[in-house]
Amino acid sequence: MKKYLILCFILVISLTSVNAQDKDSDHVCKTDTCCVDTPKFAPQKGDFTAAMVFGRGAYLNGGLVVPSSYSSVSGAAPYANDVDANSNDITNMVGAEGRYYIKNNFAVTLSGGAILRNTPYQLAIPAVTDANGVLIIPAYDAVVADERVDVNVSIGGQWLFNTKNDRLFPYIGFALPFDYARRSLYDPSVTVDDQGNANIVDLGARHVDITAFGIQAVAGVDYYLAKDVFFGFDIKPISYSYAFSVKTPGPGLYDLEADTNTVSFFAQFSFKLGFKF
Repeated sequence: MKKYLILCFILVISLTSVNAQDKDSDHVCKTDTCCVDTPKFAPQKGDFTAAMVFGRGAYLNGGLVVPSSYSSVSGAAPYANDVDANSNDITNMVGAEGRYYIKNNFAVTLSGGAILRNTPYQLAIPAVTDANGVLIIPAYDAVVADERVDVNVSIGGQWLFNTKNDRLFPYIGFALPFDYARRSLYDPSVTVDDQGNANIVDLGARHVDITAFGIQAVAGVDYYLAKDVFFGFDIKPISYSYAFSVKTPGPGLYDLEADTNTVSFFAQFSFKLGFKF
């Protein structure tokens, strides 16, 4: 991922050098005979920006433990591991963000990402031997069904402020994040012991779901390297998240539910590289 980030910066630097004199021309007449171009990088009403977001993963999957087929159902509660105190990694791309400016100084935002994986199950195939017990066709183990879903979506709004630097734009705002994560396993293996007793691993799928939602304050700054290219940083001064999990150890069995409240201060940081359209 680091090499991709370096490539992105090389691209941005190249664009900056090419567009060093690029201006969103607002003609301002200082005198009756002379008009000059005033550079203007600020987003305007109707503009749209799209940005890659780097930093800590925003997927809420702490405590996502699928119940075991052979032991007690884990009591691990969900927790907001996206505000963990360590392992901040700015080279990790965690999603994308879009902003649409409905006013010159206000934008609605939508950000997030998703990862969906699904492995269908396959039944085991027993070995084939001849009358002397010599292996003809080897046995094939069962394929365990494995379903994984990670989704995070956040909508919000941001107020943009002008500064003396016509490329620098701080902003404040809010975000309403929603997270959903699921893990599901189903092992179709059936074994037979020496006494002829069958052992069935799973009668149906075992799974755990985590759903979370909350509210966040947002503060950040964008710096335009060129008229339509910018990078930025933002942080969540205060964030609240409520998460609850449901574990199902098998068909017809009781669910185990747990919930967690998380409040964080200045604990979520992200870096952005984006473009204005």
